[in-house]
Amino acid sequence: MAVKSAAALENSYRVAVIGAGLAGVSAANALLASSKFSARDVCMLEAQSRIGGRIQTQPFSDSLPVNVEVGAAWIHGTEGNPFFDLARKFGIAFKEVAPRNPWLHPGSCKNFLFFNGREQLPQEQVDETWKWQDMLMHKLQALATSPDAADHQEKALSAIVDHLVESDEEFREVMKAPDARARLEVCLKLIEVWMGVNDDEVQLDDFAEIELIGDDPGAHCIVPAGMERFIDHLSEPVKDSVYTNASVTSINYKGADGVIIECNDGRRVTAERVIVTSSLGLLKSGKLDFQPELPASKLGAIKRSKMGQYMKILVEFPKVFWPVDATFIAQLADTSAHSDGADRRIYFPVVFNYQFAKGVPIIEGVLVGENASKISAEFTDEEIAHALFLQLQETFGPNIPDPVNHFITR
Repeated sequence: MAVKSAAALENSYRVAVIGAGLAGVSAANALLASSKFSARDVCMLEAQSRIGGRIQTQPFSDSLPVNVEVGAAWIHGTEGNPFFDLARKFGIAFKEVAPRNPWLHPGSCKNFLFFNGREQLPQEQVDETWKWQDMLMHKLQALATSPDAADHQEKALSAIVDHLVESDEEFREVMKAPDARARLEVCLKLIEVWMGVNDDEVQLDDFAEIELIGDDPGAHCIVPAGMERFIDHLSEPVKDSVYTNASVTSINYKGADGVIIECNDGRRVTAERVIVTSSLGLLKSGKLDFQPELPASKLGAIKRSKMGQYMKILVEFPKVFWPVDATFIAQLADTSAHSDGADRRIYFPVVFNYQFAKGVPIIEGVLVGENASKISAEFTDEEIAHALFLQLQETFGPNIPDPVNHFITR
């Protein structure tokens, strides 16, 4: 979509919207749709040269132009989800992956395979493991809402699970099953992937209301045409109000002449009202100065809010050598501790099958939290992609074909 650069900014507007991600575009859309504002009344200031924020779709490669998501990739629950109504309005198709959240309730996801090294676990053990996952979620909720919760608030998730394994009769019984602790560790890794943080960043009170952490009703889906199609449609009515390369550094919302907004290049915009849709990362960084300072309740909410961090690793192969109808493939065996200088290992607890999702021979792994930051700093893209290939060799044998390409988000 063609948008204006910050050079075209005027001095005064009725409403300024800070940020042109999904929230900002939707806010501007709602203003214009109300018929109370024209495009000249509204300016949307976006620091980047593109709009869409966390939603960004691009081709995997020139030779394989299948859509991949750099950022947001899923519709989590279609019932009551405004995205579902927008998809019908705009003619955007969804592809269902699971009827419930596949990370928190993997038992709901068909063909979620589970390997221990090269051995595929029998379905009976897989079903048993996913029952443990459901039990774990409810045990964590019970502990989070119990009088004993304060004793565990500073503990890592794995330490809390250690406590449950030692103190809970049902979990003590679970531990008698083959590879029980290793299977339970995969359950923890799935929770980490969902939350975008590692276990030492997960707090017990996150589980106080488990129905609020992503198990929204309805199917959990991907968008084969790309999430950016939503931005394309939503931004069309507001295209004359968008200004890119306009990095806001200061918002004075108590000025005598209304709201005064300053950009990093010294330009100043005034508005009667301002809507701030900046990313949580920017708000946490303190680089956006509010005058006067935001109320303590809002500062506290910003401080308490967590940022998930994801690195996606997509590796293309010349042909499919894994089960084509698999949705996810979990690996019990963590061989990352056995790295040597030539073949450094990374553990990918679960990978996603793009052959199922989009009909192409690609496997997607994901790294989250501080682990993603650490690996991003220590490994090249080629080393990360090779590490995923090595794990697939551990799962499907040494004779699988070499990868032909990769795509990694950082």
